[in-house]
Amino acid sequence: MLMSALEGIRVLELTQIMAGPFCGMLLADLGAEVIKIENPRGGDDSRRMAPPYYNGESAAFVAVNRNKYGIALDIRTPQGSELLWRLIETADVLVENFRPGTMERLGFGYEQVHVKQPRLIYCSISGFGHTGPYADRGGFDLVAQAMSGMLSITGSPQEPAKVGVPISDLNAGLFASHAILAALLSRARTGEGQYIDTSLFEAALAYTIWESNEYWATGTPPQRLGTAHRLAAPYQVFTTANGWVAIGAANQRNWERLVQALDRSDLLH
Repeated sequence: MLMSALEGIRVLELTQIMAGPFCGMLLADLGAEVIKIENPRGGDDSRRMAPPYYNGESAAFVAVNRNKYGIALDIRTPQGSELLWRLIETADVLVENFRPGTMERLGFGYEQVHVKQPRLIYCSISGFGHTGPYADRGGFDLVAQAMSGMLSITGSPQEPAKVGVPISDLNAGLFASHAILAALLSRARTGEGQYIDTSLFEAALAYTIWESNEYWATGTPPQRLGTAHRLAAPYQVFTTANGWVAIGAANQRNWERLVQALDRSDLLH
């Protein structure tokens, strides 16, 4: 069964809020044993993103932390550091989403860990990745949406709008889990672990693939069109007498079926 595809794989998750926990959740859903490691001084920040609550816990925290084991561990202390090393010795994957440089200062950067556990797959998720001019900057979903150009193509012509869900976080977590699966396949052949570095910015930019290509092809920045589509019509939300209706007729066949359903075949001529 797909649900147990990762049975026997142990994942250490040192992450919080959305991108990292979403990655861990996806791996847990596939059967991996995911151990979420939180600091004992309050844990994951999403624990305090409430209300609403679910069974006394933040609904935001519960949403992306299902199917996981959890421990509180202060890895800044000698005892906590020793315990984490013992866990690393038994792990297949480590996922972290600290700001670049933090894990190195704590003694658990990729190079430090790889020397002792070369089979470990080590995945870092950050705002802008671990290389480049913005590597040392923090990052949030809204910032990634803005800097990737996503805000420039979302909303009405008069005003930009962010996507209604934390799309950069979610896509970064999806990218990370996808890369981890590939790294596990590679390790099965080579016996070696890998380092994975992904970011919110990369994840947001990837979703502008059509619009970015349009810009490079024409030199003209794409414009905000509300709910309309730049390559197909009718493909948007329309106002009606009793509310809103979404119509997507993206090709000639769909258009013909639409006008027939509306009893407006005259629009075909």
